[in-house]
Amino acid sequence: MIAFRRHALRVLQALSAALCMTLAQQATAQALQPLTFTAGVGTVPSTALVELVTREQGLWQKQGLQPTTPPPLGGGDRRSWNAEEENHSDVRLYGLGAAINYMSKGVDFVVVADLGLHAEWHMWSLSDRPLKAADIRGKRIAVTQISGTDKLYADLFLKSLGVAPNEVEFVPTGGLPQNYQALNNRQADIWVTTEHAAALLEKEGRLSSVVKLSNFLGRDWDPYVILAKRATLQRDPALVQRAVAALLEGARDAAQARPDQNSQRLMQRFNVDAPTAQRLLATVSFENPSGRIRVPTIEKMRRHYIEQGIVKSDAIPLGRIYDESVVR
Repeated sequence: MIAFRRHALRVLQALSAALCMTLAQQATAQALQPLTFTAGVGTVPSTALVELVTREQGLWQKQGLQPTTPPPLGGGDRRSWNAEEENHSDVRLYGLGAAINYMSKGVDFVVVADLGLHAEWHMWSLSDRPLKAADIRGKRIAVTQISGTDKLYADLFLKSLGVAPNEVEFVPTGGLPQNYQALNNRQADIWVTTEHAAALLEKEGRLSSVVKLSNFLGRDWDPYVILAKRATLQRDPALVQRAVAALLEGARDAAQARPDQNSQRLMQRFNVDAPTAQRLLATVSFENPSGRIRVPTIEKMRRHYIEQGIVKSDAIPLGRIYDESVVR
């Protein structure tokens, strides 16, 4: 009888502890503040690592936040882009070039931190149909959309090479896989995208670089940044500050992780084999752990876009692109 009572007491104690834990978890979940968050373009390994580590390490919850991701823009077809639809998240990770481009078109966000992650853009042809930079005139260039980031970089390439936009034909396809398909099916001669997108979507080494952007603009160009919806920053600056703190801690943890850990994360995230994951990881470098905004980089990009006629001089003043209050 005594043994039975002791057993029953232990069972009750275990049930009570489990109930208390469940109630505590529910209370914690109820206390978390919701925010909408998007990790930018889905093919970017650097921002994917930041997002993965932030989630794995419970850094959102550490900051008292519960992020949710809105559905993809235009149902995933980027040809339906519009400024109003782009205003979909309180906080997001994105490239600075796309941010300046979209801000100039009326999108309501602002740069609040700089992750110091970069991407190398290329013009690609297929290796069995190689092209040289001097051969671009008269060629067809695959882009996701006429107002998109890859079209913007195509324009930068063309202007740097002294080629007028009307000397080529742009083929908008609606997405990155469709771009590669257009190139592979001979519907386009050139595909403008990053090294990591090329590695992710073309795993057989069939792409040949026609030219890369850093040949013209150097490495200090187009870092991935943390953006906040301007309305959210004005309404609840503490929410944005906590989100940025979580993401920067995630970036630091990812930078300090072993290469095999990050490679395994990319294998799972993108459903690729180890060699492809290693190719993706080779495109990632963490260069700005503080998150401090580098105004000269922003001004260089803004000035270049204006000089090239991509952004109108009065469309986006320098001071409206960034807000240093979050990481100051």
